Amino acid sequence: MANGETEAGHKAVSGCSPNNRGWSGHAFRDHQYGRRVEADHSWTVYHVFTGIPAHVDGAPMVGLTRAHATTSMLDLNRRNAEARKEWNRTRPAAAEYAQTRVGNP
Repeated sequence: MANGETEAGHKAVSGCSPNNRGWSGHAFRDHQYGRRVEADHSWTVYHVFTGIPAHVDGAPMVGLTRAHATTSMLDLNRRNAEARKEWNRTRPAAAEYAQTRVGNP
């Protein structure tokens, strides 16, 4: 594995083996942040769709140790998944409210 990772370590972080490209749509949405090693051997947590370093409390997630990058990446992905679940949970209620208001101004 690249960057000194083991296959077991990769699976623990990503949830799949490094050769498994069969992510479900749900799993892919839950993993919007990744980590990468930079030329100076520091680690960056980044948004996987844009490649831009993630920011937490206004601070860019760059120049990290591998352990800090891993923890931060997992926390960001967890928060993202929880926020999406909450949004999906409340969305049907909002749609029902809008439908009842259509005929009753």
